[in-house]
Amino acid sequence: MPPHPLELPSTLSPDALDTLTELTGILTRLRTAIQNSGSVGGITGATPAGTGPGATPNPLGASPNAPLSLKDVPAQTDALKHKLQRARTQMRQLPDMDRSVDEQEEEIRQLEERIKMQREVLDRLRDAGVKFGHEEGGTGDKMETE
Repeated sequence: MPPHPLELPSTLSPDALDTLTELTGILTRLRTAIQNSGSVGGITGATPAGTGPGATPNPLGASPNAPLSLKDVPAQTDALKHKLQRARTQMRQLPDMDRSVDEQEEEIRQLEERIKMQREVLDRLRDAGVKFGHEEGGTGDKMETE
């Protein structure tokens, strides 16, 4: 069975688009370093390694909760930048990404009109069914209409 035309690619997941979590972590670590520098006398550029229990090392060897120095920001944000680039590339490959907002709004108007017409047909069919039931004299099984 061919995939649905509007199905998302398997490589595009919500995790591929979620950058706020990672960015928040990086900014929190940088903010911690800046706040600590006020009492220590400045950011030295060294990123302390996580040595406590439960410290999970990241690819660069620092604890994810350890303060982040300014010199380490580019290295820490590289993965985030690449993640955004991959997501942008995958988003461009989705169907209808080249359509303008006006085109989409016009399609929505057409679909809403189609839904309105379908509801009118259903209402007429229901009314015809009720009328038919009354003309039959009310004998036999009847389906409730309300």
